Amino acid sequence: MREVVRLGWLAALAAAATLCVALWPAPAAKRVAIRVACDPGACALAESLAVDVWSEDRGPSVPLDLVVSDRVLDRLDRAGVRYDVLVPDVDAAAAAEAARIRSARPADWFGEYRDYTAITARLHEDAELAPDRVALQAIGSTIQSRPIWAVRIGHGGTPMLVEGTQHAREWIAAMTATCVADRMVRDYDRDPAIRAFVDTTTLWVIPVGNPDGYQYTWSTDRYWRKNRNGAGVDLNRNFGVAFGGDGSSDNPRSEVYRGPYAFSENESQAVRDLARRVGFVLHVDFHAYGQLVMYPWSYSAAPARDRARLAAVGDRMASAMFAQHETRYRLLQAVELYPAAGTVMDWMYGEAGVHSYAIELRPRRAGFVLPPDQIKPTCDEGMAAVLALRAAH
Repeated sequence: MREVVRLGWLAALAAAATLCVALWPAPAAKRVAIRVACDPGACALAESLAVDVWSEDRGPSVPLDLVVSDRVLDRLDRAGVRYDVLVPDVDAAAAAEAARIRSARPADWFGEYRDYTAITARLHEDAELAPDRVALQAIGSTIQSRPIWAVRIGHGGTPMLVEGTQHAREWIAAMTATCVADRMVRDYDRDPAIRAFVDTTTLWVIPVGNPDGYQYTWSTDRYWRKNRNGAGVDLNRNFGVAFGGDGSSDNPRSEVYRGPYAFSENESQAVRDLARRVGFVLHVDFHAYGQLVMYPWSYSAAPARDRARLAAVGDRMASAMFAQHETRYRLLQAVELYPAAGTVMDWMYGEAGVHSYAIELRPRRAGFVLPPDQIKPTCDEGMAAVLALRAAH
């Protein structure tokens, strides 16, 4: 009888343990950013397991940055896939950034990242500081009815466009473009180089080219890339030159979904219409990350008609950026990094006849969450690139 009772007691304990296991959830999976060395098949396997792709690089010798669940790392290890961990927990990094921003009270406006509302207010302040040479206007409106703001600075002369944040998660692009506009206004009386630039240039700056997506990264998903039309459109695949080609997708769920047709999106229409109205000669499109200065083409390996000049001026821009803090920016034709069809740079150059560059800002690696002490140095580099481009023309 005692043996029967003992066995019954053990069975009850086992049942209780099973119930506890069922009620106690397994540890949540972490999302890990990794850089994969693309040996044959390695990147294909890693990308098939990815929950997000951070770089659009493709090719057997080009590493690929992507985000995977930590639960698939063992599978990559077993398959012999070589990778480095860039960010051990991307959601923890975003949460830490959000907590820091909530508690931050920097004396310097550029001492911390700012959302769409704060950037808009700053642009209005700049316009009020120097109404004789600065004007702010909405060049369009998003599907969620947010204005797409552009600030015009200068007394006339060579028309130039600087834009940022087509890709919502690239916060440093928004801050750098805003900083360029801000310095052109506030440093006009104390910096001879800026005064000379403003007096001979009409500079337009669009700091946040994707307002809906950018604000969504502040409220909901720090790593959102596209706009907020349906499942989102990659605005830098929605322009008319080579629309639908390599490096874009017709799948609405893809991070590089190009949209149903060229210029289907309010944001790309606004840039196109402004370019046609103003007739820009020079153009810089700020992105992140990778520390690169790129010139056309993005969609084709064929050399641009004036490739030598584009490369020479790009080299001057990269050198000017390096001179600021000895941070190296690599120069290349954009397609050497990855094929991308329907980009604003290729449209500006190929259809609008503009000398156009795309600059991937800091960091060199490690993703989109960049410490705030990097904002001002990155702005120094962006500003140097803009001044060097203008000086070359």
